[in-house]
Amino acid sequence: MTWLFRSEYFKLFLALGILGTLAGLMFYAQYQADKEEKEYQANRAQNPTAERVSVDNYELKEVDDSNRLRWKLSAKSGIFEKDKKIHLTDICMQYFDGEKVKMKVIAPTGLANETNRQVELTSSDKQRVVAEGEEGKSRLETSRLELTKKNGFKATGGVNIVWSGVAKVTGDYATGVFGKKELEDLKIIGNTHAIIQ
Repeated sequence: MTWLFRSEYFKLFLALGILGTLAGLMFYAQYQADKEEKEYQANRAQNPTAERVSVDNYELKEVDDSNRLRWKLSAKSGIFEKDKKIHLTDICMQYFDGEKVKMKVIAPTGLANETNRQVELTSSDKQRVVAEGEEGKSRLETSRLELTKKNGFKATGGVNIVWSGVAKVTGDYATGVFGKKELEDLKIIGNTHAIIQ
């Protein structure tokens, strides 16, 4: 009987048995994975909100070519959509000159794109979008503020700009840059009115 365990046939049958068991386990694992994938897709079709992911205390940053922080966006909450856009609430953006905060922008709601770093801030019935410079030297209020690369912005829906102790200017919309001198390359267009203080 011991010759049976030592024979080449037994070793061959043992190797084939092990190979068959492994193949069976792999087939079963693939079958289970396919089954779970079908269940997941059916559940996803029945619950489309599963395609949206929400987060608390969301942050997005942009750095310049020297890897210095250009701006930082913080929001109380964010909801990620399929198109890589994030719907934000209670937003605060800070623009930096080195380590120093030069401009601060607050808005009740907004939309950000993590891929191209474009941000659109919108007002509500109770709160407008507000950008305020260092120590309140300048203040911009608007209904909608689009923020683009290199600290550029476009304000629409009525714009009020106040330079403390200097002037107050209103218009339909404005473009410019949040720069080292707070509001740079500023252009105010449409129904423009100015009051010198």
